[in-house]
Formats: sequence, structure tokens, C-alpha cells
Amino acid sequence: MWYFRSPQIIFGEDSLSFLESLSIKKAVIVTDKHIQDAGLVDTVRKNMAGTELYVVDDIPEEPRYKDVAKHLDDIIKFQPEYFIAIGGGSVIDSSKILFFKYERPDLEFYDVTPLVKLGLRKKSRLIAIPTTSGTGSECTWAAVISDESEKRKDELASPEIMPDYAILDPLMVKTLPKTQTINTATDAITHAIEGYTSRWNNPYSDAMAEKAIELIVPSIIELQKDPENIVSRNNMHIGASMAGLSFSNSQIGLAHALGHSLGAIFHVAHGKAVGIFLPNVIRFNYDSVREKYDRLNGIIPTQYRESTLDESVKKILKNIGQSSKISETGIDKNSFQEQLDKLVNLAGESTGVVTNPADASMVDIRKLFLMSW
Repeated sequence: MWYFRSPQIIFGEDSLSFLESLSIKKAVIVTDKHIQDAGLVDTVRKNMAGTELYVVDDIPEEPRYKDVAKHLDDIIKFQPEYFIAIGGGSVIDSSKILFFKYERPDLEFYDVTPLVKLGLRKKSRLIAIPTTSGTGSECTWAAVISDESEKRKDELASPEIMPDYAILDPLMVKTLPKTQTINTATDAITHAIEGYTSRWNNPYSDAMAEKAIELIVPSIIELQKDPENIVSRNNMHIGASMAGLSFSNSQIGLAHALGHSLGAIFHVAHGKAVGIFLPNVIRFNYDSVREKYDRLNGIIPTQYRESTLDESVKKILKNIGQSSKISETGIDKNSFQEQLDKLVNLAGESTGVVTNPADASMVDIRKLFLMSW
């Protein structure tokens, strides 16, 4: 028996107007300073006349447990009906954790696992409004948060922290800066490919992954020429959510395992980190899932398609200006070598190693890090 889980998705232009239909009395908005300064919180507010709001606007790029926990006492006093995340993956993941802790202050962060029944939604609901097209967090039941004590990124997961609603309004990503557009698109491509070939893939996750690649690849290439092309922004936004649905209902692979490790130790942007490893991971896995890789490769537009999927991905990433080597991120070679053992060990602890289509030993993981330097 298997499940396909998804929030209710509202998409397309003017999607934010859906908020008016909910008649929300009290809500916590979770966001960051950049989103606040860009006026996107005000854009959402316009669709929430009469709603009393408590705003958390200091979520950092790599949130830690303490960054989230410091707001809990005030939120518990406020007693919201909804949590509304306005931001990228870090903001949405933080809102999932805040939502969980508000509902269950008696539990600890590490209780967020598929094996523990949390009993949420007694007091509130969760809405995700992504301002990037790539993390897919608005459609997943996972949250990544940094553990400051161990310098690692924890992967928390429970079906109960999946948002109730995901609102995909292209207006929220129309002016997304170029670097973020590239990094989050790379993340979405990785989600689709890894979700498609995970050991836990299924017909539903496969369908989402195939359509995601079909939408994302031409859209991200077009956005390099015309960043405000609303059709491409809309397709990119929808494709990224489909990639999120794919891997959320199947799981990640080695590119994410290695990328999370690199990001935790060297603070490389997540999309850039997973993209660096993706071609080498595809090559490593090829014999195990050749038919599926070849099918995905056939979806890529002919002008960017090479004979194998890993070569096609390299060509696409080069075309959009994405880094293809760890050495291109500014990391010092001596520092990389000094941290290599820790990088390998952290990656080896990821669930992505378990669900990757090909078995990977610690020796294999080390080789992939070295190949990607």
C-alpha cells in the first residue's frame, strides 16, 4: 500500500485572492527581511483585509532550531488559526516547524518523523506561498533545519507537516533575482530527476517528475533572456511544485545527500550544492536506472539534449550559468581536504543514500566528492 500526498494547490495569476475566501481572523506570517523589504508581504496582506496578523520576519537563510524556537511563546499567546509562510524553502520549512511546535509544545523537534503520530490541526492550519521556484517545500512533508551544535542539517519529515494549501502565484516570483532563479531551478531539476529514480518511485511521482522536466527546462532557459516573462515564470513555478510533489512522494537521492553535507559545512546555497553533484551522481547511477534516465533525457529539448542525461544536465547548467564544480564556489582546496572525512560521514547519514537507485558505499561517496571538486 502506498500514498500520494499533496496540499490543495491554487495556481496561476491572481491566486492570492484565494486567501479572501478563507475569512481568516488571526494568522502568523512567517517570512524573512528580504521578502518584507521587497513588499511581497504587503502584496499578500492586500488579500487579507480584517485579519489580525503576527509577523515573524527574521528567518535566516539557514535557520537553526533556536531561530525558530524564540518566537514560540509569543505565538502561543497570540493563538492563530493559520500559519502563512511567504518565502523560499528556509521560510517554508521554518513555518512547518513553528506550526508543529504551536500545536504540540509538549513534543521535541526530533519527534517529527513518519513513525510518530503528531495529532496536528487541532488549533490551526498551514499555508505556503513560495517566492522562489525550486525548493518544492510548499508541496512536501519534509523540513530541513540546521543543528548548530553538530554543524549538520537535519532532515525532519512527517506527513502531518505538509501545508494544507500551496498558493502558486507567478506575481510572487516575477522579480526573483537571477542568482536565486538559477539556484532554485537547479534544485527543482534535481528534485525531479531524483524523485523519478528513487527506490521508492511510483506512477504518481513519475508523472509529476516527467511533467516537471518538460516545464522547467525550457522555462529556465527562456528566463535567462527575459527574466520577467510571466508565462515562463508561471510554468517554472508550477513545474517546481510538481518536482516537489515527485520527490516528496518518492524521496531524494545521492545528489541531495552530498549537497546537504556541503551546504552544512561550507554554507553553499542548496540549489547550487545539489547541482554540482547531480551529473556525477547520474553517471554513478546510470546502469541501475538506464531506461528511466533515457526516458527523461528524451523530454529535454533537442537543442540541449546530449546522448546521456548526465551530459544533457551539464549542458543545461552551463547554459544558465550554474556552477559545475565545488572549486567554483570559493571554497579553499585545503579546507575542502581537511573537511573531507566529515563531508563523507554527513552525506553517508542521509536518507538519500538509502533511497538512491544504486548502492553507495562510503568509498563511493568519497569518490563522488573528489570527482566533483
